[in-house]
Amino acid sequence: MRRRSDDDEKVIVPFPTSPVSNLEWLPPEPTAKQRLAEKLIAEETAKRAKRHGMTRAQFLRTAAATATAFMVLNKIHGLDQTGDAAAMPIGQQHCDDLDAARELLDWDIFIMDVQQHHVDPMFTDTTFCFLDFSDGARRLGNHLSGLPCPENIGQTSFIREVFINSQTHVGVLSGLPYGLPLGPEGMAKTRDLVNELAGSQRALSQAIVDPTLPPGGPTSIETLEHQVRDLKASALKCYTYSGPNGWRLDDEKVAYPVLSEASRLGLRLVNVHKGLPAIFAPGSPETVRTTDFPKVVRDFPHLRFCAYHSGYFQGNTHPEGLRGITEFIQVIESMPPPDRRRVYAEIGSTFPIVLLQGADQAAHFIGQLLKTLGSRNIIWGTDSIWWGSPQFLIDAFKGLVIPTSMQEQFGYPPLTIKAKRRILGGNAALLYGLKPHALNLCTIPPDRLTQAQAEQGGFRAGRSLVAYGPRTRRQFFAMRRQEERFNQG
Repeated sequence: MRRRSDDDEKVIVPFPTSPVSNLEWLPPEPTAKQRLAEKLIAEETAKRAKRHGMTRAQFLRTAAATATAFMVLNKIHGLDQTGDAAAMPIGQQHCDDLDAARELLDWDIFIMDVQQHHVDPMFTDTTFCFLDFSDGARRLGNHLSGLPCPENIGQTSFIREVFINSQTHVGVLSGLPYGLPLGPEGMAKTRDLVNELAGSQRALSQAIVDPTLPPGGPTSIETLEHQVRDLKASALKCYTYSGPNGWRLDDEKVAYPVLSEASRLGLRLVNVHKGLPAIFAPGSPETVRTTDFPKVVRDFPHLRFCAYHSGYFQGNTHPEGLRGITEFIQVIESMPPPDRRRVYAEIGSTFPIVLLQGADQAAHFIGQLLKTLGSRNIIWGTDSIWWGSPQFLIDAFKGLVIPTSMQEQFGYPPLTIKAKRRILGGNAALLYGLKPHALNLCTIPPDRLTQAQAEQGGFRAGRSLVAYGPRTRRQFFAMRRQEERFNQG
């Protein structure tokens, strides 16, 4: 069992109960239901910890605590706990019995997470602490005893949370268009470190390009060849909100030179941030719309395009008042089938945002994507490390059901085990040219990451249970002010 620490006493829930921002978009203030959920989850898990003779922190790191939190969320949102109408079926035994909870949530499945981040070493300077990763460094150092610690603590915490404290098999590192807080070189170094520790290919990285940057910029178009040839980037990642006023994928003068260069270098997958407007980017609500997909997909028939965040708009952030993924679904439905088959939806951050509004909302979200794109074109991503360990999201997706009543009313397909296997890893593996069966935990030889996982008592036992990104406006702007002070020298 884990050693008890002072930090453990501060933890009261097994996962965040309100949205966590990645510092691009402003997190909405926690709702009354979300605040109540945190209070009730803390109370319910404390009671069960006492029954099992555990500290609260120890119990929170069990599958039963996660099941208890799901049960409370169902109750808060007035949803069925069991039966055909339940979107997240949870029985009382899953909350009270440790073995029953493990049987419900801990089954093996190949997981490939295509949206992962951490902070570059420059952001952990002694004069500037973008995020506090000191605890993560200490814990990973303990679990990887005898090994040299990774050179920076942001990288260390990322490896610990994702590859030791979750069931994630393979991850794809991503950065931001300005080369901060993680640039191409930093992504490649972390990828190589993960693969060295694993003794196999457990991590990949993307090429980041901002077509509005002049030559000499860290992610300008002329760096693409270096990122692909030397840094071995596996796909292109773009942010259409970048630059003075943003840009569009179907802009033949701005975007097409990048896409042509990516094609020349052999890249076949273009990942684009869509939805979740960036608060610091002028015109972002307009430029992160997916209305540029039809033309660019048609004009580049050899490329595949993935909308990160599934083009999701929170609240009233859409320029025309469309909510959620309404516009993305409309855009996809307007495209001819051959083009539609080359469009993918990544669900990082969007899935937890809708999940925390109620499991029925998560079922609607996935149901719309299944109905419009099919199970082969939905890609698993978590936007971690911002949300902390992605295990609670893996657990939620494993347990999610599209109730029969929703299927009948909205024409959604069922979310079958086969569909879950595709979405959680199979689809991404095919896109990135990996063989998921060869990477299954049953066939991966023992390595230093899995050994560390076993030594700490499994993937749940070492989780920090903290979210690294801001959850309130106050936290968001405090972090942004820190970043601005650092950039100013």
